[in-house]
Amino acid sequence: MGHTLFTYRDLKELRKIQEEREVFAFIFGETKDMLDSCSDVCVDISALVHFLLSNKNNIETTYINFTSIAEDTVVITEAAIAESAMELLPLLFSDYECYFGANDEEDSTPEETHEFKPYPRQKIYKYNNAQDLDRIIRYAETNDIPIATFSRANGELRKEFEKFNNSSKLALLDLTSVSYAIEDNKALIYALEQFLSIMPNIRVIAQTAQIDVLLKYFPLFLDGQEPVCKLLPDLSGLGEKEPEESELAKVTDLSGESFETFIDAFDHNLIGHRYFKDRLRYSLKNFISLNKAKEQKVLSIFLFGASGIGKTEVARLIANGLQNDCYLAKINFQNYSSQDALNSLIGSPAGYVGCNHGELSEKIQKSKVGVLLCDEFEKTTRPVFSFFLELLEEGRFTDSMAREYDMDGYVIIFTSNLLSEAEYKKVIPPELQTRFDLVCEFEEPTTAEKTAFLDLLLEMAKTKYSEQFAKIEITEDDKKRLYAFDYSSLSALRDIKRVFNNRLMDYFVEKGVL
Repeated sequence: MGHTLFTYRDLKELRKIQEEREVFAFIFGETKDMLDSCSDVCVDISALVHFLLSNKNNIETTYINFTSIAEDTVVITEAAIAESAMELLPLLFSDYECYFGANDEEDSTPEETHEFKPYPRQKIYKYNNAQDLDRIIRYAETNDIPIATFSRANGELRKEFEKFNNSSKLALLDLTSVSYAIEDNKALIYALEQFLSIMPNIRVIAQTAQIDVLLKYFPLFLDGQEPVCKLLPDLSGLGEKEPEESELAKVTDLSGESFETFIDAFDHNLIGHRYFKDRLRYSLKNFISLNKAKEQKVLSIFLFGASGIGKTEVARLIANGLQNDCYLAKINFQNYSSQDALNSLIGSPAGYVGCNHGELSEKIQKSKVGVLLCDEFEKTTRPVFSFFLELLEEGRFTDSMAREYDMDGYVIIFTSNLLSEAEYKKVIPPELQTRFDLVCEFEEPTTAEKTAFLDLLLEMAKTKYSEQFAKIEITEDDKKRLYAFDYSSLSALRDIKRVFNNRLMDYFVEKGVL
């Protein structure tokens, strides 16, 4: 007869189980040795289930690891994947039930075993942005501290971690990029748990914005967060606060792992547009090198296509990749179609009545990232076109009061609702066309990409509305209900987002958490 599989609904319930008994992550080989030695243990197979869903050839090996399972062995998993566990391992489990439905009033604390100890949960050490990561990398290299990132490993985790030595006092593992990849490939959970379990000298670091995702997927190994400076005191203040107001974050500050982490986040958060994303990566990498050689001061990108399909999102993602929740300098050129448009942009000449500060200088001074968004650029006038021609040539501009503004290291994104290359060539002056470093047409998303966009919205909502989601368990049926509207007929992603947000609020009201 098979065994009962016990489930927990969320991290809160898992922590409650851990207060009663030690919980071990399933690790091939280690779990077998542990059960052979003592069957009175609790094993969490959540990561194993995710792994087996895409690696079914390991099912037989899983059964071998559970050869010594006994009546006093407790096996647990996330409630959301219990059905999958039953389907994958039918010879092991005959049914499943909620752990606290059966164990609330029992003293299930086992005798302490001394031979096998669960991996001690550790804090995640956080940093704020790419500049912080560069400081960490330089410090690690100077002090011979091994450091690895998922980006550098390119999926070959074992090869990357071979350099880590158990005898080393400290090794650093940056899981920022894996936090993006894990939504699409949950088999990574088991692979990383395996390394964390055998490398007690590893300390995990991650960008602040991704901490909650990692705590969600690695609850047996990670618990809580602290700034990196608590781990590396020589990096005073790092991770404790955002950059000082005087600092300007630019893509030209990125290199190596920080660049790859930036690109991974951008790729994850911009749905579709694969061709553009590949070209952007190439253009950014070249721009960083050329800028250092003083060959190129500004990277200019022109995006055209229908409204609401991600063009302006490009600028927001680049800016937020440099600094979390930052102010983005944006000029809407729908308001710059009159004859005095240039005066509004850079200020009125001396002697004119009105503001002597232009919108452009005010907004770039307010922003702390080297990104400028010029929205609906096709609607402006010839003098403004000529102004940007000079700006892109010189990498600087002068306002009406003869104040010079250096745009060195900036990325300037021009967006337009022009619907074809023919329209682009007709409206944008030829001499300006030659100054754009990257020109790309954005196409309407496919139905599959719209579904992926909904998945991204739900993922982001779980972070934004963590208080509400902590009180409920969202099932696959709930997810299907949230997505149950004719989004395939909506061409604009912003329209899909609006409908989804309304349905999410209705869902919260229905569950009594709003």
